[in-house]
Amino acid sequence: MHPRESLRAVGHDLAAELQANRPKDLLTASGEVQAWHRTSGRLAEGRVSDISVQWGQATAARYVTRDTFLHRSASGFDPTVARLAVKGGRTATAAGSQGAGQPPAWTEPSTALTALRELEQAARDFDPTVAQVVIDFELAEQDLCVVDHQGLVHDETRLLSYLTVRVIARKNGRVSTGFYTPGVSGPLSGIDMRAAGAEVARRAVTGLAARPAPVGRLPVVVAGGRGMVLLHEACCHPLEGDEVLRGSVYAGRMGETIASPLVTLRDDPTVPGAVGSYLYDDEGVRATPTTLIENGVLTGWLTDQESAARLGLVSSGNGRCTTALQPPQPRMTNTCLAAGTSTVDEIIASTEYGIYAEHVGGGEVVESTGEFTFRVTNGHLIENGRVTDPIEETTITGTGTQVLRDIDAIADDTTVGAAKCGKFGQWVTVGVVGPTLRVGSLLVGGTHR
Repeated sequence: MHPRESLRAVGHDLAAELQANRPKDLLTASGEVQAWHRTSGRLAEGRVSDISVQWGQATAARYVTRDTFLHRSASGFDPTVARLAVKGGRTATAAGSQGAGQPPAWTEPSTALTALRELEQAARDFDPTVAQVVIDFELAEQDLCVVDHQGLVHDETRLLSYLTVRVIARKNGRVSTGFYTPGVSGPLSGIDMRAAGAEVARRAVTGLAARPAPVGRLPVVVAGGRGMVLLHEACCHPLEGDEVLRGSVYAGRMGETIASPLVTLRDDPTVPGAVGSYLYDDEGVRATPTTLIENGVLTGWLTDQESAARLGLVSSGNGRCTTALQPPQPRMTNTCLAAGTSTVDEIIASTEYGIYAEHVGGGEVVESTGEFTFRVTNGHLIENGRVTDPIEETTITGTGTQVLRDIDAIADDTTVGAAKCGKFGQWVTVGVVGPTLRVGSLLVGGTHR
């Protein structure tokens, strides 16, 4: 039997088990059957290392009752997890496992490395100061059947190509690093390798002339795409249903003005090609955009089935898990800031002194409050309305509530970026989609004033 047919057959068996074993006080139920292949590794100095090829299968059943959340999963194809979730008993095992099957051709290391070496060569061709190119890659294909609360089975195949690229440039004793994280919900052919290589090399080479970053409260202009990590991490985690239930800063504030009137923010799992996109979430809820903030007013939260039931809402379709072996959580998909009416040049020209953050990297975030410190790894000074010298790596610090209020300009450009997001030990890819924006004041750290 073809693996897709195997999944669908188990999905129908799981749907029947879910319906037959409904516990008392049931609010909602869902199930999931998955099979996946994942290839990851590193290309550095023309050599491949740390190649990992993984495959797996899993079945899961989840029930939300008035008093609790019941989740049981199994490695393999095992629809009996539905009755085990309710009745307890033995640990679910790999009953019905169908084997790995053939890995998708596009995830084969030999195929992938041809494309990745093109990126590496483009970076080296950009400038003779490029000394090292390091590419971490993850290629994954996941077939799944999800069973919704009505017992309906939905099929989907999810593809992912995600790269973390670092280029190191050296000249006259100085060293600079450029960062870039291209990704698509599709095969590697969806990434322009030569353009990606040239872009990350440009960032590294530019940084060779970096000055120490300023210190103090300054306007910060954040580039679109990857720069939207700032909003994703600092502003949107407190809008996830489980955080709202725990009493986040936005609990009980639906309908209030929480942001600048310039801000319209959506979570949209339907963005074509973005790494957070899907047809159905991991609880069988159809993917639809959710408007979180409209013209500065709080209009929505991101929920899975459990948090939606506790909040008296219908799930927004944001129940996500790394694999079916883990329980779903309310997670962002593609964080999308609506474009504004200013041009990037106009925003820069109206900024007397500040910094331009081209790449916002990892840092520390308190999810319930949005307090954050992020790294700006490729940044520039803005002086007298012009982008001038590059600056050394620095940090920006603030709170999500402050950022939302202090956004005072949004450009008309929009870029699709990619990032990874961790929550309670589960990592998922997320899209960061949006234009250049300016936050009127953030604490910028550096080495001198």
